[in-house]
Amino acid sequence: MAKYGISAEGVSALNQLASDMSTINDDIEESGRTLKSKISGIGDGLGVYEDEILDLVSDVNNAQEKGRESVNQLTQKVKSLANEIQGLVSMGLGK
Repeated sequence: MAKYGISAEGVSALNQLASDMSTINDDIEESGRTLKSKISGIGDGLGVYEDEILDLVSDVNNAQEKGRESVNQLTQKVKSLANEIQGLVSMGLGK
C-alpha cells in the first residue's frame, strides 16, 4: 500500500489519486454507454441474444451508477486529506 507523507510530494500524490479516481469513474460510465450503443447498433446480428446482452450491460451500468456516488465521496475525502496535509506542510511540519 502506498504511503503519503506529510510533504509537498504527499499532497501532490493525494491530489493525483483523487484526480485519477474521478477520471476512472467517468471513463467507466462513458464506456458503459458506448458499449450499450455499440451493441444496439449490431443488434440484428446478435439475434435472440440481443435483449439478454443488453440486460446484462444494463445491470453492469446500474451497478456502476450506484457505486459512482461512493467513489465521488471517497475522492472528496482524499482531496480533504490533501488539504489538511498541505496545511501541516505550510506550518513547517513534515518533510
